[in-house]
Amino acid sequence: MVQSVARAFAGKGSLSYRQGASLILIAGTLFSFTALLFRAVDSATDWQFLMLRGSSTVLVLLLVAFMRRKGRAIRPGDLTWRAVLAGLILACMSMLFILALARTTAAMVTFLLAAAPISGALFGRLFLRESISVPTALAIMTTVGGVAVMVSSGIEAGDTSGVVLAAIIPVGFGLYNVLIRSSGEALDPIVPAIVQGLVLTVVCGGVVLAGPGLGLGLRDVVLGCLSGGLVLGIGLPLFNLGHRSVPTAQVSLLNLTEVVLTPLWVWIWPGEIPTAGTLVGGAIVLAAVVYLVLASDRALRFAPR
Repeated sequence: MVQSVARAFAGKGSLSYRQGASLILIAGTLFSFTALLFRAVDSATDWQFLMLRGSSTVLVLLLVAFMRRKGRAIRPGDLTWRAVLAGLILACMSMLFILALARTTAAMVTFLLAAAPISGALFGRLFLRESISVPTALAIMTTVGGVAVMVSSGIEAGDTSGVVLAAIIPVGFGLYNVLIRSSGEALDPIVPAIVQGLVLTVVCGGVVLAGPGLGLGLRDVVLGCLSGGLVLGIGLPLFNLGHRSVPTAQVSLLNLTEVVLTPLWVWIWPGEIPTAGTLVGGAIVLAAVVYLVLASDRALRFAPR
């Protein structure tokens, strides 16, 4: 599998469904450690953490690009408007995710993120002319109900802004999936991630220089770089590459590893216990997404050839 992935990264082959699904599972698992790494910092602010995340992502991906230069160098033609827009959306989602984590629980943020397949279906209809099926409509209504349960479960005053920020993330994720799907194999899987890292470095670095400054302890620097260089620098290219060989609906299901594991990690340590309403509402959202994916998969398998 390693050789197949290396060839696909170099633009010399494609992956099987099983290989692509495995990459998405690995990427989702890597993504799930972001909240834990952020919770573990000593004194770094959310903007300082984001600056470290962006700069370390760029460094790792430039190293990856250098290592594969003989196989597939990054060309000016790789910077298509879809790749750049996808990178900008990724940067916005990354900022929203960390800013939301600083203001509300990890469970609330990730369960709201689970609604991404719903926005993907809506944007697919708007931009790709895909029809909204009855299962999709039912899943949308169920998801709205689940989010309502989560939000009405007793959000403290300080949590409101975090919930609002987290609620925007599924919109960006839906747009991102549409861009990746419409780009096909022409999209270099590391280009959107590099654009994202550059945007985070410049924007968040500017905020840091204008505010708290660059004074950070070694522990916080290491945690921020792990969040960028490991989680994003490796996870995002794997996700983009795996996306090519897996139907979009199933990508959403496989990526639920992040949604399930993130609250678990912060529940184990540092003991962040979600409210009953968050768990019930999150379970409703997850059930709606699983139902949508299974219904979509059944429709694809039994569609006339």
